Amino acid sequence: IRRMVDKEDAMVALLQVEVEGIEVNELGAKLDCSPQEAQDCLNRLLAAHKVELISVNGGLRVKLKKEEPVGLTNEERVLLELVNEGGNKGIWIKNLRDNSGLSQIQIKKALKTLETKKLIKAVKGVGTTKKTYMPYDAVEDVSITGGTFYSDRQLDSELVQTLLSVCVAMLTNRRKQAIERNNTDLLMQKQASFANASEVANFIRDKKILHVPISDEDIERILEVAVLDGLIERRSDGAVRVIDQSIIRPSPLVSVPCALCPVAIDCAAGKEINPCDCKYLDDWLSCK
Repeated sequence: IRRMVDKEDAMVALLQVEVEGIEVNELGAKLDCSPQEAQDCLNRLLAAHKVELISVNGGLRVKLKKEEPVGLTNEERVLLELVNEGGNKGIWIKNLRDNSGLSQIQIKKALKTLETKKLIKAVKGVGTTKKTYMPYDAVEDVSITGGTFYSDRQLDSELVQTLLSVCVAMLTNRRKQAIERNNTDLLMQKQASFANASEVANFIRDKKILHVPISDEDIERILEVAVLDGLIERRSDGAVRVIDQSIIRPSPLVSVPCALCPVAIDCAAGKEINPCDCKYLDDWLSCK
């Protein structure tokens, strides 16, 4: 019996740290006990209303159940429950109005009370001035904060540019080494010059180039920017390599003066404005 009580205390202590909850199938490993012992411990805590189960991304998690706040009106209880359901992604005031059936005045008053009691908080997500409400102690989801590339809800363009430069430099060095090591094998040069997002991310983390945590997903987003900028190319399996800019030649059609000429509609052979006498066309042709 003493061992069961100790496990219950250990689970409660663990959940006080893991505020977002723990996967049910991970409880045994976390508590250093068998899956059956963990399940028995969970059942006892559920029966005592100390914990609750929530569904997250198709999985089942156990969270410490919050003590029921006292002194709330019915309106405040309804809104608090809706906000808690929204979790760290929050809920818009329009959804609160639609789902609660309360009037705008009732909602405004109740939300103010809940904020004063520090049961909920209002935050503004990236790209919007509208407020979203979430539990006071919730860690805001990346959809709200914008993730690594945002600071105070504003895009950190300097960080993006730095990462872009570092990624391209790493891939440029990868391509250079591939050519040096496979001097006579063109196929191996090409294959060895590719790298995936995980390799690039590990390179950046190992070199400690940045003072902020960088995930593989963050680097994948940066690489996509580089692809769109024409700096790197992507293989069907997702791997990328730098493009040799020295062999890129813009199409002559991009620079032909006729495409931007404001009087092109009046230009024709035999007319006062004609291609035979066009100085700009002559200059363009002489460069080709």
